[in-house]
Amino acid sequence: MLSSKSRSLLWASIVIALILPICPSVFAEFPTFEYHQIAQIGNKMGQTSLVDVDKDGDLDWIAGCNGGDIWWFEYKSPDDWVRHTLGQKAPTDVGGTAFDIDGDGWIDQVSGGAWYRNTARPREQEFIKYVNGVILRCHDNVAADIDGNKKLDLVAMSDRSALYWYKIPSDPTKKWESHKIGDAVHGAIDPAGVADIDGDGDNDVVRTNVWFENADGKGTKWIPHKNINFGQPAARFPLTTKSWVIDLDKDGDNDIVQAEADCVSGRVAWHENKDGKGRKWITHLIADKSGQDFHSLAVADFDNDGDLDVFSGGGPLTKSPPHKWFIWENTDAKGRKWQQHVILSGKRCHEAKAADVDGDGDIDICSKPWNGNEHIYLQNMFIEHQTKGDRK
Repeated sequence: MLSSKSRSLLWASIVIALILPICPSVFAEFPTFEYHQIAQIGNKMGQTSLVDVDKDGDLDWIAGCNGGDIWWFEYKSPDDWVRHTLGQKAPTDVGGTAFDIDGDGWIDQVSGGAWYRNTARPREQEFIKYVNGVILRCHDNVAADIDGNKKLDLVAMSDRSALYWYKIPSDPTKKWESHKIGDAVHGAIDPAGVADIDGDGDNDVVRTNVWFENADGKGTKWIPHKNINFGQPAARFPLTTKSWVIDLDKDGDNDIVQAEADCVSGRVAWHENKDGKGRKWITHLIADKSGQDFHSLAVADFDNDGDLDVFSGGGPLTKSPPHKWFIWENTDAKGRKWQQHVILSGKRCHEAKAADVDGDGDIDICSKPWNGNEHIYLQNMFIEHQTKGDRK
């Protein structure tokens, strides 16, 4: 007969055996990321997206030069990307984003003062360029439904102008209708920074230390709330951040994750939406005294454990090379405990994007430098390692 201690050990073994096939990551190490070079071309690039340009079921990489060429890189395999010219003479700075502008089912590109229509033959033809009336020299372009009509609009910001949103007409080759939201900083409006802050069902806009309330739900009345204590006012480009609105602590309301950019040593933090209405925030620091310029931000479940982690990497003003790419692992699922992982070192990171590029079920990362020409694909090896483990 088994002793009480032996019976306990037996039951523990049975429980572990039952859990592991269901949740293979429970006892797994944090995933590694495998470096691949996409291409070497360009300089002073932004306008980045990870989207399926050619409708073949995987994600392609878009990047374009300040005032110059835009390319899309067709994903074939981790070490095989085919470069195609998307368009030329982009009237923008860093700002650009890709989405279906004309509703034909193909991904188009907007880059500041122009948009580029996908001809449905993207491998053979450049996109067709149309002037749209958007402010020029944009640092930020974001696609979001601002007026609540279930169609995407464009949010655009330049510190040479202001922060606007543009209603795209049924014929997008006509001039887009502009609406001012508020004052600008150098950069701070990100694709995940336009979302519902106050829980009223419409999209608001986060701009570093202030969020703009979409007061009528139609984008015609905006109330600024300057109650987010973040961003460096004395930086070379003051109050520049990357922002991500998401329910980090899973309490039913949206929080804000931010990384300080265009500074010599940025911080990363998340702001807890304490009252669920954006009137009271509690800041939780994730990283401090980094020596890195965090000109990228992505919030995703990088280790497939069911909670949200945070990614950023060292950009052009980094004080303490080598430039490093980090993921901060959310170890308690509530954003109170974080473990730092350096996933790449020695490569510059600027306007990175994160998504499942190869369709294997985990989140990958693509980026490039501001000063430099190397486009990088970091393949998340979590699924590959799990598959190999299953085979043993």
